[in-house]
Amino acid sequence: MPRKKNTDGELRKPLLRFERIVYEKASFRLRQDVLQQIAEYVLYVKEVAGEEPTPDELIDRGMQRLFDADRGFYQWRQQKQSPSELKCNPETVPGTRSGTDPFLVSVPVRNPFSD
Repeated sequence: MPRKKNTDGELRKPLLRFERIVYEKASFRLRQDVLQQIAEYVLYVKEVAGEEPTPDELIDRGMQRLFDADRGFYQWRQQKQSPSELKCNPETVPGTRSGTDPFLVSVPVRNPFSD
């Protein structure tokens, strides 16, 4: 669904929404400029939406949005996995219904990067 044009000069809202969920720890190395943009995006969300996501939440939502939008990745997963493996049990977020917000993301409970 296309977004409405911003004609009255108001600041645009962030594309991602954040709900508090339980995370598992994983470690990654990122470029310095990417780390700086993560910090800036956290401040942007706080200023515009009044919510302050953690950097972990920002990365989680951004990566999930990428995975959801990448049709090639979805097809590849379908070819590599059995139907039961594709149906992971997402963690539900209180007060939301699945499929009502394209930018609110459920996070699978399973973590392949856990220690």
